[in-house]
Amino acid sequence: MQLSEFDDALVFGRRVEGCPYVVRPSAYALVRNASRELAVVRTVLGFFLPGGGIEAGESPEQTIVREAREECGLVLRALTRMAYAIEIAHSPTENTCFEKRSTFVSAQLLGLTIAEESDHELLWMTVDRAANSLTHGSQRFAVRRFIQSEPR
Repeated sequence: MQLSEFDDALVFGRRVEGCPYVVRPSAYALVRNASRELAVVRTVLGFFLPGGGIEAGESPEQTIVREAREECGLVLRALTRMAYAIEIAHSPTENTCFEKRSTFVSAQLLGLTIAEESDHELLWMTVDRAANSLTHGSQRFAVRRFIQSEPR
């Protein structure tokens, strides 16, 4: 039997009784700029790390490169898988419950381009502010894990 990275993953959020859950693999970037600030995306729904759903045949590393470019114009090179977590979420607009199995990947910022999604705003935050501002508990956890892994 092969173990999944998510077998021992921390779970964030609360399940809604009677709502069938759709498992949604996702990946998010942990990337700093030259000032050591962390990239955060602001939408009408809150503050998030750049990233999103993994498409068929895509790796988490490919996902963060694609999603970061689409959402906020970040041009990235994926580096290391830093953390895994599960976020339980309900989408009222989709009337669906999700079990987001998230892989968090550190990345190098190579440059900026024009974002495709105009409703996403790129912000640069200190890691402490990001760790306290992100909407999802799984993402706050990943930022704290990222901070702990960095050389002092």
